[in-house]
Amino acid sequence: MPVDYYEKDDTDYTISLESTDLDEIYSTTTATQDVSNSKAPVSLAWKNLTYEILDPKTKKKKKIIQNVSGIINPGELLAIMGPSGAGKSTFLDLLAGRKDPKNVSGTVYLNGRPGNVKYVSTYVMQDDALMGVLTVRENIQFAADLCFPSNISQTEKYTRVQNIIREFGLERVADNKIGTVFVRGISGGEKRRCAIASQVLTLPKIIFLDEPTTGLDSAAAYNVMNAIVSMAKRYELTVVASIHQPSPETYSLIDKLLLLGHGKTLYFGERERALTYFDGLGFACPPYNNPADHFLKLVNSDFMNDITQAEQHITNFSMAFSKSKYIREVNREIDDSIARGNILGEMITRRANSGYARSFLAQTFILLNRSFKNATRNILMFWIRVAMYMCLALLMGSTWWKVGFEQKSIQDRFAAHFFSVAFLSFMSVAGIPGFLEERLVFQRERSNRFYSVGPYVLANTLISIPFLMIITVSFSMIAYPMIGLHENFHNAVNFLIFLFLALFVAESMVVFISAAIPIFVAALAITAFANGFYMVVEGFFVRRAAIPKFLKWGHYIDYQKYSFEAIIKNDFYGLTFKCDPDPSGLSKCRCNFYGVNSAETCTFTGKDVLDSYGYTEINLLKWALALMGLVLAFRIGFYFILLFRKGRH
Repeated sequence: MPVDYYEKDDTDYTISLESTDLDEIYSTTTATQDVSNSKAPVSLAWKNLTYEILDPKTKKKKKIIQNVSGIINPGELLAIMGPSGAGKSTFLDLLAGRKDPKNVSGTVYLNGRPGNVKYVSTYVMQDDALMGVLTVRENIQFAADLCFPSNISQTEKYTRVQNIIREFGLERVADNKIGTVFVRGISGGEKRRCAIASQVLTLPKIIFLDEPTTGLDSAAAYNVMNAIVSMAKRYELTVVASIHQPSPETYSLIDKLLLLGHGKTLYFGERERALTYFDGLGFACPPYNNPADHFLKLVNSDFMNDITQAEQHITNFSMAFSKSKYIREVNREIDDSIARGNILGEMITRRANSGYARSFLAQTFILLNRSFKNATRNILMFWIRVAMYMCLALLMGSTWWKVGFEQKSIQDRFAAHFFSVAFLSFMSVAGIPGFLEERLVFQRERSNRFYSVGPYVLANTLISIPFLMIITVSFSMIAYPMIGLHENFHNAVNFLIFLFLALFVAESMVVFISAAIPIFVAALAITAFANGFYMVVEGFFVRRAAIPKFLKWGHYIDYQKYSFEAIIKNDFYGLTFKCDPDPSGLSKCRCNFYGVNSAETCTFTGKDVLDSYGYTEINLLKWALALMGLVLAFRIGFYFILLFRKGRH
């Protein structure tokens, strides 16, 4: 369809595709991986590709993808189409090398030789995983900083970013934020283009796209695909995309079509020949109909009442194609590609992936920089908690105002310390949404080898320290003087340190649980349960000696216990309390906490109070080390969960 079709309103839908100096820049410098930067393009072929799993119900092997063959050459776009459940995304993952090799049979060829597809490709996921508080330019710039090696200057990176923004028609919104639930951002089509642009910045020889047009209107979908196709043809890139239901305009951009049904090939070949093929089967496309819609209606068996009939319907199409001249032509083209396998094919096969574009320290520094911007701008990360804790500090200060040094105030003082630790730790769950949003970005970038797990975990740990300290200070500077806790400066510093350490452990536990169970409601429930459990076995509601034996282990790994005990020792030691008057008048006073001279002076010390409650073995240094040990344990667990729990993406 003509471009001016999309210019009927004031919105600028067109993609700027004028010639730039991008060709020269990409050909004279080195990108993420040596092979993917070679001027030689890469063809992709696959023969008898099959994927089977063990059916959990029948306990029998079930073929999800069955004997699929095909080939796509540089500069071409292959569209994988089929009704829901046809196996489009599974097949895309299969081609991209994202399935367990134990369940895969058949061969994938790069330039006619079996090779590692991951080494020369990038995978663009369906989700637009971007930092919502960063601008379009910042998202792409950070991707450039991570993707390109250190021998490329900052000026060259900036030029590449500028050109990719122009390529994808994002100049008008380059300095607009992506958008969050609190900040209005760019449109869905612009967001999708930004997500794709940030992942194809290095011009990988093969690009896999999982449903790139889902959720977009026809104009936005056309612009997204047109930008991809134009780039593919200009730089001889091989593009494979699963597409659910393209419009006629988007369908016209496709070079080759793979039509799947129940994991079987129903058609593979050039887009223009698909109409001729199905016409020959007696299923001609009616005039003025969208060919894509026509094909999908033909092979959709979801609404057939008879399961056997539905399966036979798909089998008939599959058998028809397997006996056609089209599959013979495909096999001949694959065999020719294998026969003339070139030097690049050998190199891709033999060379191991040498690692990442940037060093461990460089990755950490870049991620720290981005995380700092995300944390300072994203209200969900820390700032909502700062406001909440300050309000809580005012509430606590008003409730426990100048708690005093009377005997009757002992329990109030204990309660103030317990509440400070327990509530501040409990509300660390407010960080779950922000982490889950960031986790999507991590998954996408890690899968495309932007960086490894180690730098991400280290950056996530380091960036939380100053913000948790801000939270701790903002709470303490209000609550501590209002409640009237120990007035010495070093006591206030100790209070701050142990409250901070408790928050640090709580934050570490939150990211550990959220990484293990990345579902908001589930992570929230488990974190809340864990904090509730720690409150019960902390030793405040029930004395340590009275905690049931089968729960005693929880007391010794309870971070709230260590923080609470350290804070009460820090506050009570050095204080002197007054006994209550004896209401009977038989003695001068009645002391519930007996010290050496309590009967004579009607006073007792804070140490007397702690001894009376059984808090006799508190060591501030050891308790601080225990808290740091728990931080380390959760962070190590966080690292290994991210390392081994890759998920679908």
